[in-house]
Amino acid sequence: MRRSILLSCLVLGCSGLLFRSGQDYYPLVRGSLWKYSDGLDTVYVEVAGDSLVGGRNAILVNTDFAPGFWLKDTPEADVRRWVRHTYQRGGTEYVLEERYALVYLLPLVTGNAWYDEYADTVVVLGVDTLRYRRRLEVHVADVEAVTVPAGGFDDCYRIEFTETVETAIADSLATVTTNHTEWLAPGVGLVRRRTGDTELELAEYRIGF
Repeated sequence: MRRSILLSCLVLGCSGLLFRSGQDYYPLVRGSLWKYSDGLDTVYVEVAGDSLVGGRNAILVNTDFAPGFWLKDTPEADVRRWVRHTYQRGGTEYVLEERYALVYLLPLVTGNAWYDEYADTVVVLGVDTLRYRRRLEVHVADVEAVTVPAGGFDDCYRIEFTETVETAIADSLATVTTNHTEWLAPGVGLVRRRTGDTELELAEYRIGF
């Protein structure tokens, strides 16, 4: 990762890159609150504190009061989210995936890409075999200035995500692919998310108490 920063400096010049490399693009500070709007609905995201999930000390982040759990040790580390996917059949719940999955690889550098993949096979009702695979591909596309209801933000990283989930049981294969784009601002975090025709924008925020 440090080599990527050095090479980018040699090619592009260091001033903006060094500034961005020293910023926290995903602050998970207790007491932080972000209010987002898509023009119709409002979404509240709050860092509520600490929790113990999956045997790890996690950061509890509530999104409209629904809990989510994140790992982030320092600004220069990967950021992981607790993922739990299940399958229901015959009144029984089968766990397909339950772990902290990679979301962001820090520090962010334009052109960098990474992926996170998980696969498993479970036996359903002692008869059928279900194969599960989830892959998240991430690409840091550009640095842009972004204006949203909360204000104007420079040096925002535009990050593109593609998630593919495959489930196969008997002769049936289901594949679901979703794409979304995020803009992260230094010291603020997510300021815009675009999924298809839906755009969520930051309206208000506070970092820490």
